[in-house]
Amino acid sequence: NNCFEQKVYSDLPKDIWKAVYHTGTNHLGLALLDKNYQIIEGYETVIEMDVQLDLQRRTTVGSSLSPTFMDYRIFVLNGRIYLHANGETVHVTQLSLSMSGSDDLERTRYCDSIYIIGADVPDGDMEKPCRMKSLYGGDKLEVAIGSQFRTIWSGGAYGKNYALFSIPNRTHPNAPDSIYAEIDIFPHHVHQILPDEHNTISRQQVFERVWKPGTRKRRNYPIDIVNEREMKTVGNVTENREDIPLPSFFNIDAHQDWFPGSDAPFKEKPHGGACCVSFSKDELNLDGTRNNHDESNLLVGIGHTKVTWKPWYGKDNVPQEKKDRVPHTHYVTLFYAFDPYPPFEIRARSGYFCLGHVPMIGDKFSSTEGGKFNPHSILTHNRNLTQNFENFDCPQMSFVNSFIEKADDSSKTAIGYGLNDCTGRLVEVDKKDIVRLLYPEPMDMVFEQSDDKNSDSI
Repeated sequence: NNCFEQKVYSDLPKDIWKAVYHTGTNHLGLALLDKNYQIIEGYETVIEMDVQLDLQRRTTVGSSLSPTFMDYRIFVLNGRIYLHANGETVHVTQLSLSMSGSDDLERTRYCDSIYIIGADVPDGDMEKPCRMKSLYGGDKLEVAIGSQFRTIWSGGAYGKNYALFSIPNRTHPNAPDSIYAEIDIFPHHVHQILPDEHNTISRQQVFERVWKPGTRKRRNYPIDIVNEREMKTVGNVTENREDIPLPSFFNIDAHQDWFPGSDAPFKEKPHGGACCVSFSKDELNLDGTRNNHDESNLLVGIGHTKVTWKPWYGKDNVPQEKKDRVPHTHYVTLFYAFDPYPPFEIRARSGYFCLGHVPMIGDKFSSTEGGKFNPHSILTHNRNLTQNFENFDCPQMSFVNSFIEKADDSSKTAIGYGLNDCTGRLVEVDKKDIVRLLYPEPMDMVFEQSDDKNSDSI
């Protein structure tokens, strides 16, 4: 929760501050939307996943809390819905949504009748579908999972935010699509997965994978039931063989007068946000007006990176002017495009940009913003990006967790992202605009004369 200015949080009493930042609560909200991105009345629900699966962290008095699951995302693969959640690494299960009162679900047990708190669950029962109870809503929408979560261990114990995507089976065209997990963007690490199958590893093997030197050598967490269910994979993790392309444009923070050399503020290695939308050869070439790509289609994703942590930032003996010059815990976004077949070579990437705030005119929402206005949106303007003593209209955090082609218009995409862990936003973006970021024409770039420097900036 980063809705308010940092000083507001730092001035809170310690017990209240801990309640804000250290909580075991992280609910999953689901809703069905119409083509205008409006919630269909009655088809929304809020669910407490970890409690109903007996996976909630058990803590002792005085210990800090953290949620079992964070950063939920949904992927549609081979016509099935899969739920992705970050835990110690990445956990996935199949999800089904049905109208309340469906005959099929009426015969399905509730999850909390299988996963009874503190009780052992037979392996066979963990393979059975079960229904989730709603904390809120659920009047017309029933949610069930196909089985207990499985864990993707391909990226090690600290993996998170993997994008899942499917492509046609190259050797068996009539077979279901092959499903992949994108482990890293640069370098591009991708692993074929079988999301409905797993091998069982021992609790000791889990411990050996997650243990950190200097921490206690014992462990007994409910989530280890899921960690032991290692998702099956096919072959090895693929890695791009060719050099990663340079960004299609650079930002002012890359200018040597701002942050020379190693002082550049943002990490070079982006993390996953959301993937993938297919762009045809014609779309990549902007309907024949350019020659950006001469082969087949490309898959396009969105990643993010953030400011490299400065260990001296919190020290009192560091001049405030030095601290004020660099951004602090800010995110920026980029698009990237890659081949739709192994080894999934990266073919293009944009420079960094920010996904914006809800547009405001004074203290009023702009009429260009559709949907229901969230009154908390104005709070996200409290933490804009500042670097080299200049302020930019960019939120501190913009985390993309959905990127899809629009249902009834293949020329457009929909991007869903969170602002400062405070509010969410959906925006519609033309594919042409994404192509212009991946393959910009030099004369399309806007040059402005700086007020205080005798040079041009982009």
